[in-house]
Amino acid sequence: MSDSTDPQARESPPPPTLAQLGLQRRTVPAPRVPNGYALSRVAVEHRGAYELVDGTGGVTGALDAAGRRAARSPFDYPTVGDWVVRSTEPRSDRRVAITDVLDRTSLLCRRAAGPRTRPQLVAANADTLAVVTTPAPSGSGSAADWAASHPAGHRIEWYLTAAFSGGARPVIVVNKIDTVSNVEYEATVDALRRRLGSAAAAVPILATSALDGHGLDSLGALAGDGGTVALSGPSGVGKSSLVNRLAGAEVMPVALLSPDGRGRHTTVRRQLVPVGGPDGGTFVDTPGLQDLIPWSGDLGLPAEAAVLDGLAQTFGDVTALAQHCRFADCSHTVEPGCAVIAAVQSGELAAQRLSTYLELVADMAGD
Repeated sequence: MSDSTDPQARESPPPPTLAQLGLQRRTVPAPRVPNGYALSRVAVEHRGAYELVDGTGGVTGALDAAGRRAARSPFDYPTVGDWVVRSTEPRSDRRVAITDVLDRTSLLCRRAAGPRTRPQLVAANADTLAVVTTPAPSGSGSAADWAASHPAGHRIEWYLTAAFSGGARPVIVVNKIDTVSNVEYEATVDALRRRLGSAAAAVPILATSALDGHGLDSLGALAGDGGTVALSGPSGVGKSSLVNRLAGAEVMPVALLSPDGRGRHTTVRRQLVPVGGPDGGTFVDTPGLQDLIPWSGDLGLPAEAAVLDGLAQTFGDVTALAQHCRFADCSHTVEPGCAVIAAVQSGELAAQRLSTYLELVADMAGD
């Protein structure tokens, strides 16, 4: 007897529990939720509305009138990855009312593009920021030249600084390793480590292929036990393909390769995606960013958040040398008695490290 069950009618997997969505990973205690309200997590942010996920499935919510009146800055509004308190019953517009945004344990935030200096929230409550890049292909010159010119290689310190400053652990993911030889991959890793200088020891590098599944277990393990991993990097490096493989379904749109073999930009919004399985976990896919200039102002995180000095973590070699400069406000460009310039002249510090540091400092200052 044949099975006449309609595949489309088969039971879909149950929605993730709050624990699988990461509630137990919070270092900041959740408030007591009154009757008629529930905890949910923001999966997608629209203009004035939010797609929420929780143990009951998904609903659409909006910040209530009191929350909108009290908001003084972008930090007061929900963003992708936030935990919120919302009403269980929808309003007349079929949206539930979001009444509170829980304290964040981490926040990835960049300086928004444009003439006005303002913050743009990327993802909240991410345990890990995975900076996705691709290996240096044959014929692209030396791997060191590639690391200096590739969008993710040239600006990788920007991502690391944003992660450290926002309380997330950075890792580098070299995706599409199926497109190069082992020698080319190892050359890419070596170039990245030399570029990162003193920060290299604190930043793991993973090799993955969304095509053949290589390294996906290691990447997925970062989201184990309800962890949250935000994927960032330039367009076309395969972030959405990685999320789809880990989720076991095409939840994020992907495009065919362009004629030059590179990926095409497809992700147009940030989205939190549960990856399923008994341990749960979530990934946040983000649109391709040509740069992620870290926000240098206060992120509003509680004292319990594991926030570090992003510049000091990413450029520990530079900041350590700066302690010995003659002038406390040394710019490390022209001043006499500059220990950083002296280290470059003696070969102790790579000239590229200093130029990258100065470029990042200028970007963060809005110069």
